[in-house]
Amino acid sequence: MIYCLVAAALLSNQADVPTARAHHALIYDPASKGILLFGGSTPVDGGKSFKFFNELWRFNGNTWNLVGKVGDPISSFRLAYDSHKKKVFSYGGYTSTGQVIGDFRVLERDKWRTIASEPEMIAAEPGFVYDIARKRFVVYGGSASREKVNTTTWEWAGEKWQKSSSASPDVRGDFVMIYDEKAQKTILVGAATDTDLLMTTWIYDGKAWSKVDSNGPEKRFAAGSAYDSKRGVVVLFGGFGSDRVLGDTWEWNGKSWRRVAQSGPKARGMGYMAYDPVRDRTVMFGGRYSWPDDANDTWEWNGKAWHQLN
Repeated sequence: MIYCLVAAALLSNQADVPTARAHHALIYDPASKGILLFGGSTPVDGGKSFKFFNELWRFNGNTWNLVGKVGDPISSFRLAYDSHKKKVFSYGGYTSTGQVIGDFRVLERDKWRTIASEPEMIAAEPGFVYDIARKRFVVYGGSASREKVNTTTWEWAGEKWQKSSSASPDVRGDFVMIYDEKAQKTILVGAATDTDLLMTTWIYDGKAWSKVDSNGPEKRFAAGSAYDSKRGVVVLFGGFGSDRVLGDTWEWNGKSWRRVAQSGPKARGMGYMAYDPVRDRTVMFGGRYSWPDDANDTWEWNGKAWHQLN
């Protein structure tokens, strides 16, 4: 009888964890004091087809809770938090019908509302951040199709999208783009091109992009990242290298990169993350070990070491 109760509890806990996926997104929501996870996709039938998700999950530091299904299934989008309006926003994505979109949406009462949709700005895996100091969203890059990668920087200050006059970084995809609150600048690093992988660090100050010469992680794409506001560092984990999947952890302090761990979660790409400032933990969920093997494990980084939660 005791064995049956324990087994039932384990099955119940397992059912309350999001299923394996990649191309999803995580973000911290101050209103609920938890990490939100939305969307994503995963290969099924050995990679012959894909399952897309429209589930909204919330992680309270101990358990995942399914909020519900919100809107249409979508992957390859990005999330950002507007600390002035105190709302979560999303941009771009790839739909289950094979369409790349340029939708700019806000999450209100656990439902998505489309604010704008720009045909010129359709993008899967774009860079999307909220610039707190300048009170505006910044979008860069992303794939409009298999043959076209965007190279324009756009900004939204509250009424419409406007092109930045700054020359943007060269053509790339599957990069990390994150807002550095301490430096009050947007950081871009890591990418894939048609012929190579990149690890050059770029900084956008709202006026121009500039390339930073700094030693750092080896070339990679589809790494996970989050901004640790307590330590004032960008945390970067894993990604796909030129000949292997990576599982190392690095931090960017505004001037240089430093490797802070070589062990922890199993190596993967798209192990997307978000920082919880209340618990002072960076949370990572899922990602892709290798094709077509996706993960559904949850890990936390406390600034010194990784700890698996499920």
